Amino acid sequence: MIPRKPDEDGEADIDSADEALLDMLGLSSLNVADDHDDDCHPDPQKLTSSEISILVESNQLSKDYVTNSVCIFPPELSMRSEHMRKITDELVWGGEKMQADRTYETIQVYNNGAIEQRRTLTRLENFVDSHKAWKQLCHGYLRDTVSTILGRRMVLYKEKLNLKPPGGSGFAPHLDSPSLKVALKEDGPQTFVTVMVAIDDMTEQNGCLRICKGTWNEDKHVELIEPEMDGNPDAGGRAGAIEDAIAENLSFDNIVCKGGSIVAFNGWAPHRSAPNMSPFSRRAVFLTYNPESEGEFRERYYAKMDGMRNAWRFGLANHQQQLEDEMIESNALATVPK
Repeated sequence: MIPRKPDEDGEADIDSADEALLDMLGLSSLNVADDHDDDCHPDPQKLTSSEISILVESNQLSKDYVTNSVCIFPPELSMRSEHMRKITDELVWGGEKMQADRTYETIQVYNNGAIEQRRTLTRLENFVDSHKAWKQLCHGYLRDTVSTILGRRMVLYKEKLNLKPPGGSGFAPHLDSPSLKVALKEDGPQTFVTVMVAIDDMTEQNGCLRICKGTWNEDKHVELIEPEMDGNPDAGGRAGAIEDAIAENLSFDNIVCKGGSIVAFNGWAPHRSAPNMSPFSRRAVFLTYNPESEGEFRERYYAKMDGMRNAWRFGLANHQQQLEDEMIESNALATVPK
């Protein structure tokens, strides 16, 4: 067991696995302000609806959300970081019983002074209903709290757990709403709010979330890049991308926070992140909700996205095969005497 370093009052002051390991190794900490401690506030999931309402009102979360398109939950409403790390590890290492859509990427890592290419798990989706604690959290406490902030009942639309290992890339500046509408178009919901829960401490070094605050909505948003026709629905074919020249003129705030911290932002708020330049993973879960009045579409969304992704892969494979066939034919014709 990793020892916990006492602070001036004799209490443990390590709030993440990264901090504990750094302390054990005698290295400098990640220097994230300790705005909350797991031992100084109760489990937020045990708060009553009236207690949640009081905290939302006293911290002006609804006002912040309307004015800035983003609000940061106070410590009293934030998750216990130890709990978030535990249920994340159970999900990632739970094996086949933890049903989830898993994405692997090839990233560059340093090993004994050399750069290696390594295939690494970087994202999980469609996992909430396969894990009891995640199901209770996402369909329960987080949904209830964001519903209180927005003043209307919300339901879960999709979920994504970003693992962002050391060397993992950031994500380019974009808006969520345009990409979220691609799957179901006018037949699906039109209003979205994303709730991010930090699993580990978020710092500038490990590629924290960055958001451009403002009164953003469908009628007032930054200019977007037209997605590629028949492109990858998770990359070039994804709607919502912001051109670099436009993003450079936007003011992005770094969301530097402790593990367990919660941030909610609307689907039209520009956001981005940088690569993880630290030696540890920077994990965070992003949960998207829509008003219940617009309908429940989570299962339809994932079914549609699965079909779109498979269609794109099939088209890509056919295109590659066509190029190979053309090359074989060209090489064969080159051997014919003229």
